[in-house]
Amino acid sequence: MDIIQNALTAILNFFNSLIPNYGVAIILLTIVLKLILYWPQQQSLRSTLKMQAMQPEMQEIQKKFKGDPDQLNKAMSQLYKKHGINPVGCFTSSCLLQIPQLLIMWALWFALQAFFTTLIQVPIDTALGYGLQFTSITPTNPVAIYSSYTTITGTVGTSALLVRGATPEAWFFGFNLAYLPNQGPWYYYIWPVLVAGTMFLQSKTMGSSQQQGGMLISILFPLLIGWISLSIPVAVSLYWVVFSLLQVAQQLITFKGLPKKPQQLQPATVTVKPIKGNMIKGNKEKRK
Repeated sequence: MDIIQNALTAILNFFNSLIPNYGVAIILLTIVLKLILYWPQQQSLRSTLKMQAMQPEMQEIQKKFKGDPDQLNKAMSQLYKKHGINPVGCFTSSCLLQIPQLLIMWALWFALQAFFTTLIQVPIDTALGYGLQFTSITPTNPVAIYSSYTTITGTVGTSALLVRGATPEAWFFGFNLAYLPNQGPWYYYIWPVLVAGTMFLQSKTMGSSQQQGGMLISILFPLLIGWISLSIPVAVSLYWVVFSLLQVAQQLITFKGLPKKPQQLQPATVTVKPIKGNMIKGNKEKRK
């Protein structure tokens, strides 16, 4: 975990050196991580497309061998083999793909908490220019931490210790990325809502609600991530929202829109073409 945390911090510092804003740095970091995970996620989406294509045949087999479990299993195995699908592999790969994203989110959580609470030495004029208030005791409330500064021991009126999260680079569209939604102003609660909303959108464009257990994936999981977002920095929520939107775009492009619902089987119909009169007459003449 320390390796991932240090790597994320180094990437953030690099992007921030190019564009001095941590919000932009986090978005660029998210794009890089999405590019890394693009190929395995694309393979998983293609497997999902194959599963959707074989739904009519699967329904037919289930209907045909409803009372014969052995024949049903054999027929289903042949169907998977025909379409080149490993059902266990599909389930395993979709679950495993969530692990890197959760690990990154966990590491990014610790990296940003350590990053934004790091004290940096700046001139006192700079601290005053940020509108910070002097305090002799480091406060524990996040809002107070990011609005105050302390002086360095042994230095008289020349330098100050400033929390990195209080610098202008930590602000993104009026939000301090170092704040926690449940400890900041009321409007910071928009971030857990955005996290849950984009996660729900991601599951809908994946078609999770059309599968067994889809309710758990499309509703409960976004609500769980949104609840977790209440106690993590806004910076992590920004990462999660951007990543989810990129995933939605990939799924829409792959599925060419929203996933289609499994088709219902239609009874087979036989069409009989009418026989023309001259053809009947010709057949009678041949018999003569």
